[in-house]
Amino acid sequence: MRRARFHLLALLLALSIAPGRATAQPGGPIAVGSLNLEWFGDSLNPRDPSEIAALARYIRSLELDVLCCQEINPSGDRSGDGSPDWGDLLDALGPPFEGFVGTTGSRQRLGLIWDGGRVALTDLGELRGIDRLPVRSAETFPRMPITAFVRPLGGGPDFRLITVHLFWTSDPARRREAEQLRDWLVSYLSTGSDPDVLILGDFNTKALSLDDPRPSQTVANLELGGWFTAVSTDHPEATTPTTGERYDHAFLSPSMLLGGAYEPGSWDVRREACEAFPEAYLDRISNHCPVSIRLIGPDLDLAPPDDWGFGPGDDSPLARRLAFEAPSAVFPFPMAAVPTPTGPIEPGPRVAAGPSPPLPSKSLPMPGF
Repeated sequence: MRRARFHLLALLLALSIAPGRATAQPGGPIAVGSLNLEWFGDSLNPRDPSEIAALARYIRSLELDVLCCQEINPSGDRSGDGSPDWGDLLDALGPPFEGFVGTTGSRQRLGLIWDGGRVALTDLGELRGIDRLPVRSAETFPRMPITAFVRPLGGGPDFRLITVHLFWTSDPARRREAEQLRDWLVSYLSTGSDPDVLILGDFNTKALSLDDPRPSQTVANLELGGWFTAVSTDHPEATTPTTGERYDHAFLSPSMLLGGAYEPGSWDVRREACEAFPEAYLDRISNHCPVSIRLIGPDLDLAPPDDWGFGPGDDSPLARRLAFEAPSAVFPFPMAAVPTPTGPIEPGPRVAAGPSPPLPSKSLPMPGF
C-alpha cells in the first residue's frame, strides 16, 4: 500500500503540471468519456483527502467535457465509514466543473461530471418508464440510467446522453436491461425528439473477443435493425487491465453517424493512464481505463433514411408491436418533428445525493408503452 501511495504521489506531480483547458471553440470537438470509479466513497475502497485531490487532477487531465461515472456512494463520510464524500471530489475539481449523482443503486450509483465552461446540461435526471425490480432476483436496472441533454456552449452537435451500468452477475438481467433500454429509446425517438443520442458506460459485458470487439449478444440487442451502432469496435484494447476484457462501450444513433457528428476513429481506450502508473492507478483510482469519444459539428439532426428500421424476419415482441400499432408514425422520423430546446440554459444541480422522490420535470416518459 505504501508503494501504491508513492506511485500516486508521482501521478499527482505529473498531473499538476498538465496544461489547462481551452475555452469551447465554435464547432470544435466535444469530448465525452466514461470511468468506473470503483466503489468511490465507500469503505471498500477508501480514499483520503490527498487521494481525492489526485483523482480530481487526474479527471481534469483527461480533458473531457462530460464524464460519465459509475460506482458512486454519495453518502461518503456521512455514512460513518470515514470516506470522502462525492461533494469533496467536486470541491477538489473546482469551477467550472459541476456534478450530478443518481438516487438508485445504493452504494454504486451513476453520476455525471461536466465542464460548465464548455457545455450546458439540461433535462438532467434518471430515466423513467423502465421497470426497476428488486435486486438479486430477475432484476433490471437496480441502478437507473442517467440522462441529460448536452449542448456545447461554443456550438456543435447537441445530443441526448445516456449513461448505464448494467448488472454484473446475471447475463439474463443484462439482456433484459438492454432490451428495455432499446424499447425506451424507440419510444423516445418516435416522439420526434432530437435524434442525436449517445449511450456510454460500463455494460459489464465482455466483447466477443479482442479481435472482434463488439459487445456480446446481451448488449448487441441495442443494435437490432440499425437503431444504434457500437463504435467501441474502433480500437480493440481491453478496458479493464486486471481482466483483459472490454466492459465499457459506446453506442451512437444513426443520426449522429449519418450526420457526421461522430469524429471517425475517436473512440479511445485511455490506456496511457493505466500503463504509466499501473499500481497506483489500479489500487487507488479505478480497475477500469477511462474511455472517450469525440463529437464534432455541425448539428444536423438528420432524419433516418426511409428504410431504417428492424431487419427482415425480426420477430421480437417490440418489432411485432411497432409493426402492428404504428409503423407510419415511427418510420421514418420526419425532420420537422425534431424539436430544439429553447430558452435559457440552466445547469443541473451540483450535487443530488441520497433518496429523493421522482422529479416529473426531469422525467422522460414512455408514451404508448
